[in-house]
Amino acid sequence: MIGLFGSYRTNREISPDISKMQATIPDGYTCEIVSHSGCSLGSVSHGFESSGSTAQSEDLTVILSGEIFDLDVCNDLVPKPVNAAKLILSLVKIRKLDQLNKINGQYCAVIYDSKNHRLSLVTDRLATFPLHVWIQSGNVTFATQMFTLIADSSVPRRASFDALAQLFTMQRTIGKSTPISGVEALSAASIVEFSVTGRSEQRYWNLEWRKPNFSNGEGAELLAVALKNAVRRHSTGSDIGLLLSGGFDSRAILAASNPGALSSWTTASYEANPELAIARKVAALYESKHKSLIIDPKDTLDVIDQTVIESGGLYPASTPMSAFLPSVGKSCQKILSGHGLDYTLRGYYLPARFIKVAGSRTRLPMLRHISNKPTALEVLNHLRQGPPRQIIEKLIRKNKRNDWWQSLKINMENCLEPWLESNEPYNAWDGFILHAVSKHYAFTGMMAVRAVSDLRLPAFDNEVLDLYLQMPPSWRCSGIMAQRALKIISPDASHIENANTGFTMGLNPWVEVSRLFLRAALRRIKLQKRPSLPSKFHSTGSWQNLDALYRDEPNHRAHFKEIDNRIDSLSFGILDHDTLHNCIKEHLEGSVSHTKLLRQILTHDAWVRTYKIEQTNCSVEK
Repeated sequence: MIGLFGSYRTNREISPDISKMQATIPDGYTCEIVSHSGCSLGSVSHGFESSGSTAQSEDLTVILSGEIFDLDVCNDLVPKPVNAAKLILSLVKIRKLDQLNKINGQYCAVIYDSKNHRLSLVTDRLATFPLHVWIQSGNVTFATQMFTLIADSSVPRRASFDALAQLFTMQRTIGKSTPISGVEALSAASIVEFSVTGRSEQRYWNLEWRKPNFSNGEGAELLAVALKNAVRRHSTGSDIGLLLSGGFDSRAILAASNPGALSSWTTASYEANPELAIARKVAALYESKHKSLIIDPKDTLDVIDQTVIESGGLYPASTPMSAFLPSVGKSCQKILSGHGLDYTLRGYYLPARFIKVAGSRTRLPMLRHISNKPTALEVLNHLRQGPPRQIIEKLIRKNKRNDWWQSLKINMENCLEPWLESNEPYNAWDGFILHAVSKHYAFTGMMAVRAVSDLRLPAFDNEVLDLYLQMPPSWRCSGIMAQRALKIISPDASHIENANTGFTMGLNPWVEVSRLFLRAALRRIKLQKRPSLPSKFHSTGSWQNLDALYRDEPNHRAHFKEIDNRIDSLSFGILDHDTLHNCIKEHLEGSVSHTKLLRQILTHDAWVRTYKIEQTNCSVEK
């Protein structure tokens, strides 16, 4: 993955050796090294002046990975620079780094002041580019890519107790936790400074929601304009591609673009996939050159190790991404994704109400009642991710259960406190995702995009995000404002069916719910057939049927049996061997479905192997 890495020593007479970190960079990337006495900096990009920039002046060096889309935003303070790094350099010179709150970009940056022997690390407003640091006796080793960081011999490869608890419970990490003990993920919107006098940190922007000064209908009109402006900013350059699904998010991006401006790419596990057919229909509507990416479900096992390297050891939402993206990267210098629009504008992770009829459980477009002052544990217990609580309880060794849940409680409270105490505590659920976007399990596919091309995410464009932050939780949960915005941008796009439901995208959410229940009932009494599939490993969407894939596909089944044989090496004194063994056995036998747990075990095993994690028991972190 593109990004930054480097090493800083408080004793400036010592020149850090970052050659081992540099050696982790695969062929095909551009790697630049800037060395100073006491500090060595590296950047990885897809080519010169692509996915990053460098600026130097007298005693200052700035290296930026990623992009800034509004280089003239600070024209009242500094002249418009030629690249993003020079904009930050100009702000450093006039001591106005607080102006980063205005910058519209997705990036991370490092600033080195050789005169004062001072290193500063900068994250963007949502930490869409992660920065990980290891600090020992004032010396600092840092990297965007965790796999690069641990190549430095000073960084011990020990598993983190806190992270293991988070990963197996929530399939992600939160706050500053990372899978490697002692390695810290820097907070979003931070400037973290290291010098001989110690460490200091400042936040230049806070994730805060506020009341709208517009109605839902007016907001839809504003959002339509914002999406068009954002897509225009993110579509500059040549050879721009879009990852196109059959759902709302990428469709909104394509509809907001100029006809023919973007090529589109859709993955599926078989040629006659209904979602693929919908994507082709949408692409044709906007004169987008469309390409299909057919990935056989069994082939996803071949890329699990690479996926885990790209995702920093986090649970990958979609392993096929690493299988098909290299072919997209060969044709596209920049890749756009609609990622983020569903869980921001459409409130996908908010605590919604569900109803179960005729064996079918469906999300309603309305909020569930929560406490006036919810706790972090209330958020944790109502997240729609991770294995069932009763399975997790069995998974933990008895002597570690109290520490496990106490660790989760403390870390969740520390992470979510700003929103739990707000006037709209529902925002804590979105704060859980957005306090550090790159930590969310759904973002791991975006890491795979960055491995092959420059990634652009209009959902996190400042103009779009500003409107989202004015949407009350009830508006987001219903999705109506976003739906109206799509109709304004393109009525035709609203008339094409949604791959998630098969019904017209512009259908009123409540009408859609009623139709979902009617269809479920008709299928239950055998009056309506389910779509036929090539095999039980396939699905009608871009995903595979993991339940059957893990149980019955020969290569996956054999792989889980291999994992079962080395289960002791995966427990770290925390996980119960017998429970791990029994869950694998039950799933392979077909007596119980443990799909989410097995997917985490698959990821965990790949992480232990590829990162060469030390086989030592985890102690509770203080």
